[in-house]
Amino acid sequence: MSDAPELPAAATLAATLAEMNRLYSENPKRAVRGQHFIKALHGHIAYQLNERLHPSARAAGVYIKEEAAILGSHKSKDVDVAVMHPTSGPLLLVGVRSQMSSVGKNVLTYYQDIVGEAVSLQERYPMTIHSYVYLHPLTYQEEKEATSTLPARTATLDTNVDRYAKMYRAITGRDDKFYRVLSGIYDQFAYLVVDFTKSPAELRDDLVVQAVPDTDLSIATFVERLVATYKRRNIWLDLFI
Repeated sequence: MSDAPELPAAATLAATLAEMNRLYSENPKRAVRGQHFIKALHGHIAYQLNERLHPSARAAGVYIKEEAAILGSHKSKDVDVAVMHPTSGPLLLVGVRSQMSSVGKNVLTYYQDIVGEAVSLQERYPMTIHSYVYLHPLTYQEEKEATSTLPARTATLDTNVDRYAKMYRAITGRDDKFYRVLSGIYDQFAYLVVDFTKSPAELRDDLVVQAVPDTDLSIATFVERLVATYKRRNIWLDLFI
């Protein structure tokens, strides 16, 4: 028997997806509306970032905070995961969202929201690393009309994965030289398509890669991409190992 300490569920992506699958299977409405479901993914990202914090950053008081209240250009925004400096404020921000039903009906509205969020935060903190994670289920339930007696229709993303992946590619890759004057574009983006009908839940990165082979949108490389972006842009504080 190994004496190695047991890692928390947030340590691995597979364990995080398994926990999300469990929460969603037990009670879909409670999992999504109560945010238990998506907070499992928050926890995974926060854990991975915390594991990469440099000792000098810890000594300087840098810490990871979930649900951090960050002042944007016009109002405060609860950012899902933040790397915070005690005097300089946010060094790296991660927004996380899942859309588990009626994808086609609401996806453009949410797209506008996340672009607007980037603009607001980047106007106030241009040097901060800004990023986003978006999750769609491969199979989902359409919302029922209030007057309908019919069961909610089951739908799949099908060829819409191609469209959605290209939408998210369009708002990632903020330029390393002109980031101070560029807003509405994230430094890094992750787009997850997950098949929660499988056990264990299956991450379908293959569908995203097929749609946008020239851009890495994988959650598996997301934290590593964040670290690399920070290191290119900031050379005076060793934030990550």
